Amino acid sequence: MFMSSCIGTYNTKSSRTASFYPNLVWYELTSDDMELLGEMEISISYRRYLGIFRVFDKINGEDVNRRVINTVSLYGDKNVPLSPILKRALYEVHIQYPDADFLIPVFETEQKETMFLGRRVEKRAKIRAYKLLV
Repeated sequence: MFMSSCIGTYNTKSSRTASFYPNLVWYELTSDDMELLGEMEISISYRRYLGIFRVFDKINGEDVNRRVINTVSLYGDKNVPLSPILKRALYEVHIQYPDADFLIPVFETEQKETMFLGRRVEKRAKIRAYKLLV
């Protein structure tokens, strides 16, 4: 009895390619090129049980509608991180300053209250809205 398997052959060929996109684009921005539209403090409070379940209580001081979830994502430099939970509260800044080109978090605070098998958490952040003048 003779057994064999069929193996295909793979031919690869590499060639050099050139990208016509620049490797680096440098645009120098100064404070004269931006206008401060305003700043706003955002907040979110929630309860966390067993480290798994999260129940939102208030977003920006208002009761949470659990059926409607509005979020805003920040793109660009990741050196200024914003907690993913605060993305729901950031939506109010976008509504108040719709012409803003930049939403920059200034600081973020977190207050935790430990409970039995859970905790209450309140997060706050200060956000500044800027518009480009160029």
